[in-house]
Amino acid sequence: MQSQCNPQYSVAWISKIAEIPQAEWDALAMPLKTPFFEWEWLNAMEKSGSTTAKTGWLPNHLTVWRDRQLVAAAPLYLKGHSYGEFVFDHQWADLSQRFGYSILS
Repeated sequence: MQSQCNPQYSVAWISKIAEIPQAEWDALAMPLKTPFFEWEWLNAMEKSGSTTAKTGWLPNHLTVWRDRQLVAAAPLYLKGHSYGEFVFDHQWADLSQRFGYSILS
């Protein structure tokens, strides 16, 4: 009789993409066909100083691990302010209104 090992899952918030093995992150990101989720692009944003508390984009990536293997990840940022946006919030609101979407309903 073969016994099954129950994998242990854990969730971790990571403040630097460099703390996550690039190959494991990219194994999840590469099938999405967008560079904006790739480890190299996210690392470049962090190393360049584009995503910092000072710019209002503090990295706080969500990861899920099965034992010691990365099985899910989301690049996330804690937003500190609305000044210096790459895209201002009012532009998104205007666009949604043009398409007939209301953020108030």
